[in-house]
Amino acid sequence: KPLPPIQEEDRPYELPKGWVWVRLGEIGFVNPKQNVDDEAEVSFVPMKLIPICWGQQCTSKITVWREVKTGSTHFAEGDVVLAKITPCFENGKSAVMRGLKNGIGAGTTELHVFHPYQELVLSEYVLVYLKTARFLQEGALKMTGSVGQQRVPKSYFAENPFPLPPLAEQHRIVAQVDTLMQLCDELEAQLRQAREHNQTLVQAIL
Repeated sequence: KPLPPIQEEDRPYELPKGWVWVRLGEIGFVNPKQNVDDEAEVSFVPMKLIPICWGQQCTSKITVWREVKTGSTHFAEGDVVLAKITPCFENGKSAVMRGLKNGIGAGTTELHVFHPYQELVLSEYVLVYLKTARFLQEGALKMTGSVGQQRVPKSYFAENPFPLPPLAEQHRIVAQVDTLMQLCDELEAQLRQAREHNQTLVQAIL
């Protein structure tokens, strides 16, 4: 089904030269299905194993496909997954699926999945976007369902205007995010060490 063209009023801000506004559904598959042999070993990822913070690896359990092919969300190596249910969505639970057994996985039904056209978009760059405050805040306003069971609709995930830079620029952005997050981790470790030293000093004084 063709996606509606992005109108001028849909563009929240001006993009740098060489960037374009697209929809995720135009540059990859949304919520694809996998066709795998029933006895093949695959990875299963429950919601609790999907990380919140950038840079954390998504772990999984090994199972056989026939156990998880129905009643689960399907994904493959390199796919980007996003928790769609509250409060997991607002907390930023999302990840790039890496290290899947035989390159195939399944998980909780409370996920949206994006399988990118790799010649157009880098999975990690999509993940950067999904973790931005703007995407999460606007998505929270579009949730539907009863209290405590609200979900972000597929239409928001697939059709939300997405800023697409050239592939080389995507790699530079992801590398910069990695560097900044590493600096944040180092700062957090220093602050934690300073608090521990301060507590030791207070105890010694007392």
